[in-house]
Amino acid sequence: MAWPETASPYERRSIVSGMRVRDGAGTFLGYVTRISGEHLYLRRWFLSRHWGQVPLSRIRHVTRGVVELEGSGAVDVAPRSLHGEIATQTFPLVEPEAAHG
Repeated sequence: MAWPETASPYERRSIVSGMRVRDGAGTFLGYVTRISGEHLYLRRWFLSRHWGQVPLSRIRHVTRGVVELEGSGAVDVAPRSLHGEIATQTFPLVEPEAAHG
């Protein structure tokens, strides 16, 4: 299936956390962290404390694993209120004596 030349809401629905974000010149900007109704939030690397935001209107094309934006240039700094702890699924280890009775 060929993708349309202009971004559509259906393409935006396929954006998931962890996808790479590139500008119109192909420069790597970061990884998708969150998506809101108006912005796409990204980090330069996965454990970075500095987040950027891009309006959804700048999304030009979504391909497998990559979000391409219109134009080039810097990403706006996201508000600090969005930054938070990194949620994990790691549970604490059980002491060996407690596990065996």
